[in-house]
Amino acid sequence: MFLHESARTHAAPLAATAAEQTPFSALAPAGPAAAAIAEVWWWMFWGSLVVLALVCVLALHAVLRRSDRPVPLSARTLILGGGIALPLSVITVLLFHGVRSGDAMLPQDVGVEPFRVEVTARQWWWEVRYPDVDGAPLFDANELLVPAGRPIDIVLEADDVIHSFWVPRLGGKLDAIPGKTNVLRLTADEPGVYRGLCAEFCGAQHARMGFHLLAFEPEELEGRLGARAEAGLDREGAGSQAFAQHCAACHSADGRIGEPAAGPNLAAVRQRRHLVAGWLQNEPGQLRRWLDDHQTIKPGNLMSDFSHVDPAELDAIAEWLEGQ
Repeated sequence: MFLHESARTHAAPLAATAAEQTPFSALAPAGPAAAAIAEVWWWMFWGSLVVLALVCVLALHAVLRRSDRPVPLSARTLILGGGIALPLSVITVLLFHGVRSGDAMLPQDVGVEPFRVEVTARQWWWEVRYPDVDGAPLFDANELLVPAGRPIDIVLEADDVIHSFWVPRLGGKLDAIPGKTNVLRLTADEPGVYRGLCAEFCGAQHARMGFHLLAFEPEELEGRLGARAEAGLDREGAGSQAFAQHCAACHSADGRIGEPAAGPNLAAVRQRRHLVAGWLQNEPGQLRRWLDDHQTIKPGNLMSDFSHVDPAELDAIAEWLEGQ
């Protein structure tokens, strides 16, 4: 099968979680940062509902009044009450809760060493680096494997234009800006699959620049990262030679080697849930389909045209990568 055994074993339970049922709902928080943001939203919702109800009652009272005598109301009262006191009180409440929700996404000392993941945004995919897996960096793409119940520091950079990293059920957005490093603190309360996306328009395929954050229990996470680090390829045969000729200038097929990084690292690609930055299910035949139709599936991507390549070579490349 295309997915390796341990990936398939856990994929089904994860897919059944609420994270998959409401993948982009900020009102279904699964972490403290998202919970703080949802709390602000509910304060705004109920507060607005109270104000609306009050306005409706006053309007109804005005319509049903029998007296034609005007109610004395000075301009001073209108200015002080409606123009200063009411907006000031509303803004103060929103500011208080807004600052709290913002603080929840900032790196801070919580007595637990955060799990660190380095992410570089590119048009239109996400390069992922784990700085220390068994004593060396590990490179991946479009998936973040993290521990559940432990703070995660997402170290964000951008290679080309401004992007924005957002996992709605775990927290707010943070921009990835060329030449600048930003750090986003998230925590996933429970194991599960959490969908993410780019929230800043970054080009023609902005809408197809997604990713998955997979949270695991610590023991399972160690095994998952170890499996990706140990995934190897037979360096002999037609697939290896065709990859070296047509793909190696842009892609690494070794999780321990980050260069070249013009395209996603393809080590352990069969262990990923999706291809093409979350756009295609990682099923048999999809990688081969991508090689043929990548400009149809994701127009404007920077991948080379393979129309001149013998289909047998493309078959060999896909089979070789799927054999990891």
